Amino acid sequence: MPAVQTSYASFHPSGTLGMVANGEWVTNVISRVVDPASTLSVAPGDPVLQGAGEQLVVSANGGSGAFRGVAIRDTTLPPTAGDVFAPTVTVGVMTKGVVWVNAAAAVSPGQPAFVTSAGALTGVATGNTAIPGALWESAAATPGLAKLRLG
Repeated sequence: MPAVQTSYASFHPSGTLGMVANGEWVTNVISRVVDPASTLSVAPGDPVLQGAGEQLVVSANGGSGAFRGVAIRDTTLPPTAGDVFAPTVTVGVMTKGVVWVNAAAAVSPGQPAFVTSAGALTGVATGNTAIPGALWESAAATPGLAKLRLG
């Protein structure tokens, strides 16, 4: 039988998009459904907004509504799902805690977090919406994986 993998990275990545970063006692994750009326899927690490009704969320990419949290990774998603939460699928949404996300611009620890109209997370205030109580927990280059503290 031939080898499946013959080369290995020197280091494992620190985290992946949507992965819960810290095992803190004070973490809150709620279950919500991606709004069936939405045309956009939600990926792990994406910010989500309140959907059209109770228990519904939509992608922050072009969406409108109150910020609800960040979609967390779900390792039980079938591979055919493409690692995204399609409309009508239940998604875990972190409202408090630390999660790995993609910073759209360079960020530094302690810097306030904002979401753009395209659904990107950034430390740039100009023209973007502040995420109440959210701070960058780690630094990242543009764009880069970083830890975001919610709540």
